[in-house]
Amino acid sequence: MRDRQAGTGGLGGLVLAVVLGGCGDDGSSGSAGAVGSSGAGDATGQPADSTGTSADESTGAAVVVSGDAFAFTLPGEDYGRIDGATISVLEQPSVSVTTDAEGHFELPELPPGSEATFVLQREGFPVAHTKTFTLPEAGPLGQVTFQVPDDELFALLAGVLMIEVDPGACQIVSTVTRVGKSIYDEGAHGEAGATVAIDPPLPAEAGPIYFNAAVIPDPTLVESSEDGGVLFINVPPGVYTLTATKAGVEFESTVMRCEAGVLVNASPPYGLQALP
Repeated sequence: MRDRQAGTGGLGGLVLAVVLGGCGDDGSSGSAGAVGSSGAGDATGQPADSTGTSADESTGAAVVVSGDAFAFTLPGEDYGRIDGATISVLEQPSVSVTTDAEGHFELPELPPGSEATFVLQREGFPVAHTKTFTLPEAGPLGQVTFQVPDDELFALLAGVLMIEVDPGACQIVSTVTRVGKSIYDEGAHGEAGATVAIDPPLPAEAGPIYFNAAVIPDPTLVESSEDGGVLFINVPPGVYTLTATKAGVEFESTVMRCEAGVLVNASPPYGLQALP
């Protein structure tokens, strides 16, 4: 999940994305928006008791969520922006906006403290989900990103990696990310030497598969590299929690809602982010 240009998404996810439909959240040029600057530090990623109420029914002010949709490309090429994509909320399907020419979106009225899994849909791209956020009680949630390869690149990468994608399953991608790193930063973002677990557990063949320093998924690796990328393939539909472990480092856990045919990608700093 290595990125080639600030603000373009990680590419460890590229190959991963390919495999899973789009990944990338760390790597050599970007990992996610800085929590401190976006006010997103209040979003823990843990499931909340969402009531499904509208912002007007909430006791607090509406939460504004903003971010960017990035298109994965082959290594050496800058990531593009996905314009004209529909961004919606899985738990509140009536809420949706369309990305602008720069791939930017803003959802202005979401209820504080509610659960929100953001969904990207656009012709020519696989359906993609973010992780499931618990929205902050106050303040905005910024730099929520999608990093998705188009259908052609997705198929190409899956073929190169000899992975037969199960249409009844989802593909899960995240990045084990160093403190303070985000997709909007340059340079490698991964926290090397961490191990990742998923709950409920999956068969060994599903992963974790870690990306090496060259941003290639390497089934022989038993822990994260400086790229930080990790993936689970052909995951049955359900709700999963990813955790990372490394001596002396604490990581935020990540909740993923897996649906058939969907790529789920937790971009830094909203994935397996190392905590200060």
